[in-house]
Amino acid sequence: MRERERLLWSILIILLLIIAGYEGYNAYRIGRQVRAYQTALTSEVLGSEDPQLRQTVEELEGELQNRLSYEFSLKRDPLDLSQVIYARRLLASLGFTETPESQGKMRLSCTIIAETPAAVIKFQGRSQILRIGDTVNGYRLAEIKPQHCVLVRGDERLMLGTEKAPESLEELEASREGSISVSASDTLAPSMNF
Repeated sequence: MRERERLLWSILIILLLIIAGYEGYNAYRIGRQVRAYQTALTSEVLGSEDPQLRQTVEELEGELQNRLSYEFSLKRDPLDLSQVIYARRLLASLGFTETPESQGKMRLSCTIIAETPAAVIKFQGRSQILRIGDTVNGYRLAEIKPQHCVLVRGDERLMLGTEKAPESLEELEASREGSISVSASDTLAPSMNF
């Protein structure tokens, strides 16, 4: 009887060892799969495994860079009515004539005094915002003061004072003669001078 019990206990111990070995091997195999899944998940999070996603991200980034680097510029002043209405008779009947700017002269519309001062100069039908060192018609902007600016070309110095654009034929003629009269309606009415 004792031998039978010993044999049963031996078989039972051997079976337990086989089961423990089998379970240990399964645990090792499952652990290896978990590590492989973690590595795959990490690489998917970085996007290296999905070429379509990477291509989409690169296209969107390229499009964003193009939008950020786009610079808006105009060749003509959109507020100059002579660029829209070409009939000189119609313009003359409305009181518009050729402006000094369209005749090749420069006019200082206003100055902006700030950390980096700027001057708005109207030349050839376009308002140009210039800072010190910028050029217009071969002149370099050298100085900006509240009521005037100084342009330099070689030894030549040109001082432009701020002046209002003539709004009518009468004002243009009066400015050519050297005297401009200001009426009460001129001071009360809002004006947009460019």
